[in-house]
Parts: sequence; structure tokens; C-alpha cells
Amino acid sequence: MAKIIIVEDDLKVANIYKNRLIEDGHQIEIAADFQAADLIAREKPDLVLLDILMPKVNGLTILREVKAQSQLADIPILVLTNIEDASEVQQAIELGASGYLVKADTSLDLLSQKVNEVLSSGAIASGVKA
Repeated sequence: MAKIIIVEDDLKVANIYKNRLIEDGHQIEIAADFQAADLIAREKPDLVLLDILMPKVNGLTILREVKAQSQLADIPILVLTNIEDASEVQQAIELGASGYLVKADTSLDLLSQKVNEVLSSGAIASGVKA
């Protein structure tokens, strides 16, 4: 069982992901916006699922903050967002994301598969963008 934090401002979406990942045997916490970095630092999860487009803070800011802290830098962060822009993907990877999934293209089964890949290998086996 892995501890996973979902950083998502849409609680309906976050709960859909949470319920699926709980079915897979994981322990899930949900954080919204600016509280996420503090929760990640306190809980030190095995994986973070991170939205980029949130009203109060950009997910890339959270990614940057987490990866800048030596005690948190090794936590894999899987970006899960609706932004398909190649420059956003590149920036997320350069900041240390383990992978980048577009919500509209990611079924719950695919999300589960990619989460398990990241947890077992530390990076998505099929490459940067899933």
C-alpha cells in the first residue's frame, strides 16, 4: 500500500481518482491549491498526483517547491492535468515530474496502471509523456 497525495482543486474529480486508487489498495489524501506543499512536506507520500491548472496556485509552482527541498526531492510527482501544451509538458519534466498525463486522455484504468509503474520504478516506463 502506497501513500498518495492528490493535488486537485476539483473535489469531484479528486474523489473519483481517490476512490479508484483506494480500490487498488492505496492510502489517499487530497490537497487543494496552496496547502499542498505543506501536506507533502508533512506526510512525505510515496507519490503525488498534481494538477497544474488551479485557481489559487499553479501546479508547477508546487512542483518547483517540492523538488527544491532535499528531503522531498525524491518523491515522484505525476502531473495529471488538462493542459496539453508541449512547453508545459517540457517545463514539468525539467522541474522533475516523473510523468505527464492529460486527464481527458486518461481512463481510470490507465491512471491506475501509470501510478503502479511510477511506484515500482520511480518513472513511467514508456517515457516522459504517457
